[in-house]
Amino acid sequence: MTARSPEPRRLLVGAVTVVLGGAIAVQSRVNGELSHHTGSGLFPAWWTMLTGFTLLTVIVVATGSVRRGLADVARSVRSGALPVWVLTGGLFGSFFLVIQSLTVPVAGVAVFTVGVVAGQTTGSLLVDRLGLTGTGRRAVTLRRVVAAALAVAAVAVGVSDRLASAGGVLVFALLAIVAGALLAPQQAFNGRVGLAGRSPFVGAWGNFAGGAVAMCAVLGVAVLLGLDLADPWGAAPWAYVGGVLGFAVIVGGAWAVPVLGVLVYSLLSLFGQLAGALVLDLLAPTPGTSLGWHLFVGVGMTGLSVLVAAGRRGTPLTRRTDRRGGVEQAGP
Repeated sequence: MTARSPEPRRLLVGAVTVVLGGAIAVQSRVNGELSHHTGSGLFPAWWTMLTGFTLLTVIVVATGSVRRGLADVARSVRSGALPVWVLTGGLFGSFFLVIQSLTVPVAGVAVFTVGVVAGQTTGSLLVDRLGLTGTGRRAVTLRRVVAAALAVAAVAVGVSDRLASAGGVLVFALLAIVAGALLAPQQAFNGRVGLAGRSPFVGAWGNFAGGAVAMCAVLGVAVLLGLDLADPWGAAPWAYVGGVLGFAVIVGGAWAVPVLGVLVYSLLSLFGQLAGALVLDLLAPTPGTSLGWHLFVGVGMTGLSVLVAAGRRGTPLTRRTDRRGGVEQAGP
């Protein structure tokens, strides 16, 4: 009797990941509106974390299986079966949001996006190599390195028409790379906690719990230091749905990463983001939007990077075996 092929499930998870990437593009537009209205990027970051934590807490209270999953995670941490550091996904997400709020106003979205993708793809290769998702190690193959490089090039091409106006922003570009690198362990840890709790809602709840605490502290300190939020509750109603979109993305990521691995998940999500940005610019352009060939080419190159990364075989660039007894995967 042969085992059932996992391909149909991977295709479904991959398709959902692309849709979630599109949701990230919408979330960026929504949070940008809220940031513009309040005069600070910290407020939408705080609102995103608080909304996600509230929604997931309702799910935890209402769903016995999720409560049991949280209890299982707690027992696994106490016994040492689950390292306590995998509970820090929300902190990584908060660091990302804080760096975003500092970098984008100075360097612009284009520089920030290229830096994030460079950091995220590099971090994803490392996270998969170390097996931080808890589903085995994935070897660093030439195919995966080429796919990561293609992704960075795709975003660089996609925003190249806006990079020329960004001068003297090297420090902020480096901060963007750090922010992107933080996304890889966040995704891996959320997926690992979700596996331990047998539900992506468990991994997502841990992410938003840590993130909500961190962002409450950051925003509170900023307000004490003189941050003036201009009419935080007076924006258009749609400007506050970023938290709901963030909730969907984090839950979906906790479900998808153990199946796809961090690199393939990141590339599919990136493809969805660029495609979503393209659709938004076509259907609901913001003032001053210039839709050129760059974004179309960037979307196509990102799709190619996904195809390259998803190849079933590759040549490992390293020959080390998994000392924990697992099989090191050469595929995606």
